[in-house]
Amino acid sequence: MVPPIVYELFILSLLWSRLTSDFAPDTKSYDAYGLKLAANDVMMVEVRSDSKTFLVQFAPYNYATTSLQCSVNYDDSTHYVYSVGIGSQQKTNTTPYFFIVGEVLPPTDQSGHNGTFIGLWRNNDTTLAQQYADAEQTISCDYFQIEQLKFLSDYAHQEFMVLTVDPYGQFALVLATDFVFIYRPFTNNCNDVITVTKSTLVWPNNVTFMPRAADTDINFTIVAGFVDQGPNSQIRSKPIVYLMSNNLVVLDSWSYTPTNSTWQSRLTNAGSTGIWSAMYVMSVDINPFDHTRVLVGLPSTNTLLFFTVSNDYTKITLTSFIDNGGNLGFGKGVAWLALNQAAVLNSAYSLDYNTWFSSQVYLYTNANETSLGAAVTAVIPNTQQPLGTTISPLIINIISTPSSLAILNGSGGILFLLATVPGYYASTDTSKLRGTATMPVISQQVTCIGGTYKNDIGVHSCFPCVNGSKNSRDTAGIVCTACASSAFCPLGAVAEVDASELQTISQAQAYPKSPESTIFDEILIQNMFSIGGSFHCILVSPLFWTFTVMFCTIHPKKHIWREQIKKVFRQMDLV
Repeated sequence: MVPPIVYELFILSLLWSRLTSDFAPDTKSYDAYGLKLAANDVMMVEVRSDSKTFLVQFAPYNYATTSLQCSVNYDDSTHYVYSVGIGSQQKTNTTPYFFIVGEVLPPTDQSGHNGTFIGLWRNNDTTLAQQYADAEQTISCDYFQIEQLKFLSDYAHQEFMVLTVDPYGQFALVLATDFVFIYRPFTNNCNDVITVTKSTLVWPNNVTFMPRAADTDINFTIVAGFVDQGPNSQIRSKPIVYLMSNNLVVLDSWSYTPTNSTWQSRLTNAGSTGIWSAMYVMSVDINPFDHTRVLVGLPSTNTLLFFTVSNDYTKITLTSFIDNGGNLGFGKGVAWLALNQAAVLNSAYSLDYNTWFSSQVYLYTNANETSLGAAVTAVIPNTQQPLGTTISPLIINIISTPSSLAILNGSGGILFLLATVPGYYASTDTSKLRGTATMPVISQQVTCIGGTYKNDIGVHSCFPCVNGSKNSRDTAGIVCTACASSAFCPLGAVAEVDASELQTISQAQAYPKSPESTIFDEILIQNMFSIGGSFHCILVSPLFWTFTVMFCTIHPKKHIWREQIKKVFRQMDLV
């Protein structure tokens, strides 16, 4: 039995570590410690840590004005929010709500609490957002209130902690290095609102697991992170993916092993176990249209993983992967957009993560049950979908609603692309957008231009008509029509040109015939004793000037010519 004095000293040391913690996150970063953006088809929420507010944008997302957005102040200025979450199918238009998780900045908040907190912000306004839009009135955030705010003060600071919400918004899971818990804000029993379990009782083999990303389905949860290999291990930590029940029981796992002789095989992941770093973030998304398909992004290895979950939700299998080469950042964000459509963020960095190169969102529209398909279908930004002047080029994350795509940049700017019907694309050109240039920038549906087409629903751009087809834009650009066999129709043709109207012009020129001899002395001698038939060839020929000098030296009046030549040379500066 442990003596009471030892137990009391342990509690005091634990409290002292909390009170003296020096946790001071960068409140200006939208990429630190968790996901600062969440959205569904009812509401979008962005965490703005610097101003200690939540930016809330209500649906319908059909124009970018300030009438359907407002700001909610934190309930306490000492609360630092790690992540925000909303259920993807949380469709309630009345009293919409969102989840938050974070930590109290030391030593305590205004109510004397410390440690980790989780809560639910609810809008109790009885007037629907659509009614505000119809009446052209500005919506108010005064009706938002924090509910079921709970604190965990028995644990020290958590450097790694992720939040995931079930699709219908009925519960949330929080996974940290020292603990995991289930948060049920709608239970009738106050004691069951939060159920905490020590992490050592959850992860297999008593490992130290540092979660980086998670997503929850109604039947299971996928968690990705690093397992600490110990300070004496050559590889400091190892990426791993867990399949869990929603009661926090691990059912299966998959660990990353790089191919021998690749640059990934030389990684030690030395910086993944101590302080949080954007270099070692991960991403997870379960396909809401087919729950057996899962995407996991490992940007620290520049790899995207495609998993399938068994029909009984107990096994996870890697079916394909994409290695994007010798940079970092591929897979920093992943988002399913439809059954066979997905978006992957490639925010490319150098291998030491000191140099940022570019950010692009890859769109795959031909995914199947085991892979995303052979190639990228479209890339954002493009000529039809530029980022514009209000969105900086550094993209840090992407999420889906799930049919539409939200792009978050490093300064908190949001580009929201709405899915469009066939024949139209989601234009982000601010010169074509309705409303004011506020944040978020919301796309507008625009008809495909001539020579292009789009035959499915999605956020991607229109594609050029292939060789031998055209789209004159007389009708919606759903398909391209075939050109006549005798017509000329290049890539992206608007109209066909009859082949008889084309004139063949050869730009080829005959190359001068090379001499038979390749010995340069012989070529020099051959040219020296060659005069040619043209005046220019005679004038520059060495043989011509040799005969001219010989003629002048034997001519009877040579002394007169000599004096004349000397007079000429005296007046010339040969240097």
